[in-house]
Amino acid sequence: MSLDPVEKIGQPRRGPALRQRRQTAPPAPSPLAASPFPVEVAFLAEHAPAEALHYAATLARRQGVTADAALLGEGIIAEDSFFRALAAHLGVPFWEEEEAGETAAGADAAAHAAAGFAPLAENARGLQWLFAPGGAQIGRLIGAARAARGRPLFAITTRTRLAAMLRAEAAETLARNAAASAEIADPALCARLASRRAPIAAGAAALALLGGAAFAPHPTVAHIASLALGLPFLASALLRLFACAASFDRREETPLIDDAQAPIYTLIIPLYREARIVRQLCRALDRLDYPRAKLDIKFVLEADDLETLAALRADPPRGWREIVIAPQGGPRTKPRALNVAAAFARGSLVAVYDAEDLPQPGQLRRAAALFAALPRDVACLQASLVVDNGGRNPLSSLYALDYAGLFDVYNKGLAALGLPLFLGGTSNHFRIEALRAVGFWDAYNVTEDADLGLRLARAGFRIETFASATFEEAPERLAALLKQRTRWMKGWMQTALVHCRRPDRLFRDLGGARGAAVLSMFTGSVLAPLLGPALVIRFCRDAATGTLFAPQTPVEVAFGAFAVYLALAGAAAVTAPLLIGMRRRRLALSWPTLLTSPLWFLMVSLAAWRALAELWLRPFHWEKTEHGLSRRTPPRRAT
Repeated sequence: MSLDPVEKIGQPRRGPALRQRRQTAPPAPSPLAASPFPVEVAFLAEHAPAEALHYAATLARRQGVTADAALLGEGIIAEDSFFRALAAHLGVPFWEEEEAGETAAGADAAAHAAAGFAPLAENARGLQWLFAPGGAQIGRLIGAARAARGRPLFAITTRTRLAAMLRAEAAETLARNAAASAEIADPALCARLASRRAPIAAGAAALALLGGAAFAPHPTVAHIASLALGLPFLASALLRLFACAASFDRREETPLIDDAQAPIYTLIIPLYREARIVRQLCRALDRLDYPRAKLDIKFVLEADDLETLAALRADPPRGWREIVIAPQGGPRTKPRALNVAAAFARGSLVAVYDAEDLPQPGQLRRAAALFAALPRDVACLQASLVVDNGGRNPLSSLYALDYAGLFDVYNKGLAALGLPLFLGGTSNHFRIEALRAVGFWDAYNVTEDADLGLRLARAGFRIETFASATFEEAPERLAALLKQRTRWMKGWMQTALVHCRRPDRLFRDLGGARGAAVLSMFTGSVLAPLLGPALVIRFCRDAATGTLFAPQTPVEVAFGAFAVYLALAGAAAVTAPLLIGMRRRRLALSWPTLLTSPLWFLMVSLAAWRALAELWLRPFHWEKTEHGLSRRTPPRRAT
C-alpha cells in the first residue's frame, strides 16, 4: 500500500479528451494562494482571529514545526474545531464514529496513525480514505479536493479519533504484542518463563539451607555457611562504598538546546484509579519548558477506569494530548500499558511519568540536550526522584532518606563507574530505537524498570543519570508502604531469576567486572533483606557469648576478623549513602530519623519475605500504590 494516497484521491479516469481539456483550461488558482498565512492554517481565516494565526506562524518558524502543529500544540484552537473547519473548507464529511470495523487498516495501526490516514472499509457514503492530516498534507488535500470537482472520496477526522479507531481495529494484535514484546525480542530474558515454581522452589530451598547452616552447631559447617553468605555481602558493601565515592564526580553542564533543535518528545503516563490527582498532574505537565508542538503526551488508562477518564476529560493539560485505552487482556500491569502506548509513540525520545510526579520544568529540555551531546549508545537518562512530603511523619521521612541515598548517591555513582543500574519506575528518558531493540518493557515483571535497565545494559547500551529532579509522594501509612515494597521486592526477585539463571551468558553480555557488579547488586537488593537479619543475629550472638572476641583457634581468629570487617563495611555501606544523600537534599530534619533507620531495614526484610510468598502464589499480581492521600509541598522551580 502506498503511504501517500493523496494524489489518487478523487481523480477521474484519464482519457484523451480530459488531457486536452486540462491543457486548454487549467484549474483556477486556490483562493488560499494569496493568504498571508501558511496554507496549513489559512483555511481558518474565517474561524479564528488573525492575531492567533500570525502567532502560530511566528511560533512555528521559531520551533521548526508547521503552523498547524504550533496552533494545536499551544491549545489556541481545539483539535475537534480545527479538523471540523478543515472538513468544511474541503467540502468533505467530518467522521465522528470511533467503532471498530470502520477502517481497513488491518494490523498496521501504528504506521497508519503516524502517517495520518487509513483506508476505510466499505461504507454507504462510498468514501475510500479517512484523513487526519498535518503540515504539507493539508495543502495537498486541498488540491486533491479541488481536482475531485465536488466528488472527493475521503473524509476528515481528528488525530486522536483516528488513532482510537485504529487501536480498536487492531485491539487483539495490540494486546498480544503488548504482553509479549519482550519475549519476542529475547525469550530467555523474560519474567513469565523465569517465574516458574521449580526455580523459585530451588532458590528458596538453597537460601533456607544456607541461612540455617550459619547457625549449625558444628563450627566448620557454620563457618563455611557464614563465609558463603559473607563474601557476596562484602562485595555488595564494597560496591556501595565505591559508588558513594564515584557519586562526587561532577560532569560538565551541557548547554540547553533551543526550540528549533528540540526533537519530538513522547510522554507516556500510565494511570489507574488516579482521578484525585489528575488535576495536579496536568498542571505539572503545563509547567514543562518544552515546545508544546513537539510534545506527544499519551495517558494510558484501563477500560474500566471511568472515573480517571472523566477527570482527564474535565481538566486536561493545555494543548494536544491523547488518551489511550489499553485493550482487554492480561497481565494488567504498568509495563503492559506502557507497551500499548509506546507502539504509537511519535517522538524520537520517550519519557515515563507516574500519576503523582511533579517534574522540574526544565527536565525535558535538559534531557534532550544531553541526548544530543552524548554517544548513541547512551539509551537512557535517569532523573533523581525526590520525596516532597518527607516531613509529614517518621515513615515518610525514612522514605525521603531512602530515596536521597538511592537516586542522589548510589545510582549516580553506578552510572559514573559505567555500571548497569536498576532504573526507577518513573522519570526515565529513552531513545525510542533503544527501546525497540530490547522489545520495550516486560509486561510480566512487576519491577519493569529494574529489569529494563539490565536488559539495555546486556544489549550494549549505557544508562546515565542527570541533574534534574521529579518530586514524588511517599506513602504515609505502614500498610501502604509494606504493599509497595513487597511488589518491588517481588519484582527484584523476578529480575534476579531472569538474569542469573544463565550466569555464563550474563558475563558474556556484560563482561567480568560489570557482571560481578550486577550479582553484587542482586545481593544487596534481594539476599540482604532476606538473610541480612540472620547474619546480624549470628554476629550479635557470637559477640555476646565471647566467641567473636575471644577466639581459641587460628580459624576462629580468621573468621572473627572477617565477621568484624564485614559488619563495619556493611554498616558503612548502609549509612554512607544516607548521610551523603541527606546532605545533598538538605534533609536537616532527618538526623533523628537516621537513628530509626534500623526499623526501616526490618520493614524491608518483612516485605522481602512477603514478596517471596507472593512470588510463589501470584507472581504477576500488581499491588497498586495509592496516591493523592497527602498534602504536598510545591516543588522548587529550578530546572
